[in-house]
Amino acid sequence: MVVAAGEIDLATSPQLREALLNPAAGAATVVLDLREVTFIDSSGLGVIVGQHKRAQEHDEQFAVAVGGAAAVQRILELSGLVKVLDIVSDPQERIDA
Repeated sequence: MVVAAGEIDLATSPQLREALLNPAAGAATVVLDLREVTFIDSSGLGVIVGQHKRAQEHDEQFAVAVGGAAAVQRILELSGLVKVLDIVSDPQERIDA
């Protein structure tokens, strides 16, 4: 599981990408926990989409937890990503599955 907090923007999205690419994050199921994120821009969305594509290419599971992060939920809805991504309220929904 990769946990993010605060703002994900042009300045911080490379750190998120690095965390998701870190071998320690590599598992059959990777959950990106965005519940403590207050802002996300297009560069952050790009990191999420990139991880989603990598997971598909490697036949892995990738989920995004957004429970309580209204700003994140809204941008995912506006961008249409809620139709593509595996969105959960709590990371445990996929980790325990």
